[in-house]
Amino acid sequence: MTKEIRWFSVFFSIYLPIFILLLISKSTNAQTSFDCSNTTMFANNSQYQTNLNTVFRYLASNATNPNGYHQAVSRNNNANSEAVYGHFLCRGDQNATTCRTCVTIATTTDFPTHCPNRKVAIMWYDNCIVRYSNESFFGQRDSSPVVFLVNSNNVTGNTTRFTELLGDMMNNDIAVRAASGGSLKKFATAFVNYTIFQTVYGLGQCTPDLSPSDCNSCLDYGIRQFRVDQGAQFLQPSCAVRYEIYPFFNLSSVVRAAPPPQPLPPPPPRQPPATNSNRGNRISTIVIVAIVIPITVATVVALLVICICCAKNKKTKNYDVAETDEDFTTVESLQYDLATLQSATNNFSIENKLGEGGFGGVYKGTLSNGRMIAVKRLSINSSQGLQEFKNEILLVAKLQHRNLVRLLGFCFEGQEKLLIYEYVPNKSLDNFLYDPETQGLLDWAMRYKIIGGIARGMLYLHHDSQLRIIHRDLKASNVLLDADMNAKISDFGMAKLFVVDQSLGNTSRVVGTYGYMSPEYAMHGQFSNKSDVYSFGVLVLEIICGQRNSTFYQSGEAEDLLCYAWKQWRDGTPLEFVDPMIRDSCSMDEVMRCIHIGLLCVQESADERPTMATVVLTLDSYSVTLSVPEAPGFFIKSKASNKEAGSDQSSGKAAFWSVNDVSITEPEPR
Repeated sequence: MTKEIRWFSVFFSIYLPIFILLLISKSTNAQTSFDCSNTTMFANNSQYQTNLNTVFRYLASNATNPNGYHQAVSRNNNANSEAVYGHFLCRGDQNATTCRTCVTIATTTDFPTHCPNRKVAIMWYDNCIVRYSNESFFGQRDSSPVVFLVNSNNVTGNTTRFTELLGDMMNNDIAVRAASGGSLKKFATAFVNYTIFQTVYGLGQCTPDLSPSDCNSCLDYGIRQFRVDQGAQFLQPSCAVRYEIYPFFNLSSVVRAAPPPQPLPPPPPRQPPATNSNRGNRISTIVIVAIVIPITVATVVALLVICICCAKNKKTKNYDVAETDEDFTTVESLQYDLATLQSATNNFSIENKLGEGGFGGVYKGTLSNGRMIAVKRLSINSSQGLQEFKNEILLVAKLQHRNLVRLLGFCFEGQEKLLIYEYVPNKSLDNFLYDPETQGLLDWAMRYKIIGGIARGMLYLHHDSQLRIIHRDLKASNVLLDADMNAKISDFGMAKLFVVDQSLGNTSRVVGTYGYMSPEYAMHGQFSNKSDVYSFGVLVLEIICGQRNSTFYQSGEAEDLLCYAWKQWRDGTPLEFVDPMIRDSCSMDEVMRCIHIGLLCVQESADERPTMATVVLTLDSYSVTLSVPEAPGFFIKSKASNKEAGSDQSSGKAAFWSVNDVSITEPEPR
């Protein structure tokens, strides 16, 4: 009996403190943390409270989103100051049920209790972060407010080794993988063995709307706050980092866990006293079990992860066209099956159709989890072939910017070629700009905001993205507007991928929309980023005057948009060019600057057009001095010249005119 008591004494002396520490740590870290603005309040039964309740409903109803992230906006069109912006971010290893519970508790209980009547507030939990504000914070990295939770027990043993292992795991593994996680989930976990008996587990996560660089900066700032403690977490509005000496996350989320290092050789065994000859054997058994069980569990988990990945790869590579397997390996995780999309769109019913583009129809859909999507269904006899289809997938999947429409996935089954985008509720810019019933909703402040958003999106395509993209079909119908009327550029099916050192291209297959195409592209097939600048200039002038360039008339004599804009600018009467609906309420300085930019962008010589970097700088600063514009390219002086414009004498090719702003393609002979 005495030997058994001693054995249990040894066992509990080793494991009971660890067990108690786990309970204390879990209890401490499970608490709710929150921050409320004390200076920004709203009144009961106000419009803000109504909009806030709407945002809460949106968030709670979308808490089963498989990505664990959702944004919501509610606003009153007659009172922009009452807008409410909100989002939630669930921890990447949590299931939909846990996520929904966390978001529901925040929106129905904790916000009203801890942050009553606050216009700005944030809640941090172990399983989710929920936030709202009266100003948009989407896509922005916010480093305050912060919460730092620490397990005050110091690390025992070699603290230098602990610091090195923790820093390497958090900085070189977790932060790198989380920041490169794409637009769906920026989340990573890992673990590393500190001693034979102790493993350190780490986690990092950002909101998916952050850019990779912003995510990395956010995580790095949090990791640098860590000290030599047995556990800590640093919570920011845009990201969270955490480590513990117990597995606080689902181990199956570790997708790149290295095998644990081999334990150091044990010290030479000591000879036990003769009266306790069995004690050493019993302790050795405990040590062996303590080593074997974690290694066995880690091995089983690794095998399960490998099996799951292999099964997933086998499933996603089951295409109808065998030669496309290699091309789609980088976007397999984005693949949807046709049955899912048919169910979401009610089998592409006419009631769900949002519009018709040059390559086919676009349909509104609702997935089984409640998420709304837009499905671009390319027509069977569409001129867009397989290569262009793959281009759009491969390009758009790599482009992440608040002013670009986000690609969620694709489907390629049989004759069906489908692209799945985020649903943008306000459709396209042309639905507002050219419709007399909705045109009045676009005041000058909103139009100026849209112009700026388009400019920043194009700047990203030309200069700031990992790829250099020439859109080649920028027009009002390819600019979508989200719930907050932010511009989002869409339709990259005709984009040209440039290598890093290439700035000019040539093609015999001219695609695009007449009226937006630059002279060198329409007549000679030469395209560059200055071709997009020309299209941007036409679009800016359309937004200012509120009329379509292809149907612009003045005094009964047909004139194109550029001709009329140039004449009014040259004659010193630019206000005559401005849409009468905004003429009395617009900012003259901003309007004049935008007309000036628009005319510079449509110069006949590509070298005289500004870059998008210059355009964005000019829109954001009045200190930039602009050159004096000359007559624009394709300047039509009279009806006679308009009649003669049907042929291109220099190239010997017929010029193709589009009708009703439809994209056109110059066919190539077989």
